[in-house]
Amino acid sequence: MENKTGKYFKYAIGEIVLVMIGILLALQVNNWNESRKEQKKEQVYIERLQENITSDLIQLDLNIAFYTKVFDYGNLALAYAEGDDVKPKSQWEILVSFFHASQIWPFIATTSTYEELKSSGELLLIQSVDLRNNLSYYHGGGLQRYNHTVGIKPPYRKMVRGLIPTKVQNYMWEHCHVTEGDTQILKDCEPFINEIESKLILDHLTSNSVLLEELRYYMSGIKVGLTTIIEQRKLCQLMLDEINKIQNK
Repeated sequence: MENKTGKYFKYAIGEIVLVMIGILLALQVNNWNESRKEQKKEQVYIERLQENITSDLIQLDLNIAFYTKVFDYGNLALAYAEGDDVKPKSQWEILVSFFHASQIWPFIATTSTYEELKSSGELLLIQSVDLRNNLSYYHGGGLQRYNHTVGIKPPYRKMVRGLIPTKVQNYMWEHCHVTEGDTQILKDCEPFINEIESKLILDHLTSNSVLLEELRYYMSGIKVGLTTIIEQRKLCQLMLDEINKIQNK
């Protein structure tokens, strides 16, 4: 009886061990499956982020070129108003500069994937800490800085467009400004009015001290804002480089 009891006891211990091993294996397989699912989800999110950031990078490049031209036009207008020598620019070209200095092109970041990661609580699926931190700043502080500089709708825009005659503005819209898809192109154009008529309008603009103050303020905002756009662009490139590293692992 003692021998049989010992055998049964050993058998029971063996069964328990086997059951525990089975449970541990099942848990391990389950964890492995969950890990694979999370890796697949991360991969999908990474690919979507790559598309979003690549799109933003293209738009930021266009935004930099656009606001650089607006800044140049605005500074030419101010130089004329402040008595600097702006030859060989004609009166018409300076008038166009006053008009183009009012242009805006707000950059709208592609936030869909990042917002989905945040709202679903799955941001930690992105294993790269650097990528997570850069995403957070890009969509947070970076965009806020943009929106408070070049992202504003300047009072100058409304003021100058209320002072330039309608027929002149309509001509400028048709011949000095081109829209291709979401892209704005500012350019010089043939005169619509003669130099005397252009000078009369310019005299009206330059005699308005409030208008000139608002133009100076807007140009100051663009100066700071261009630095912000360039930083956002660099951040996009850093994130794309990090994504490429993740995909090449």
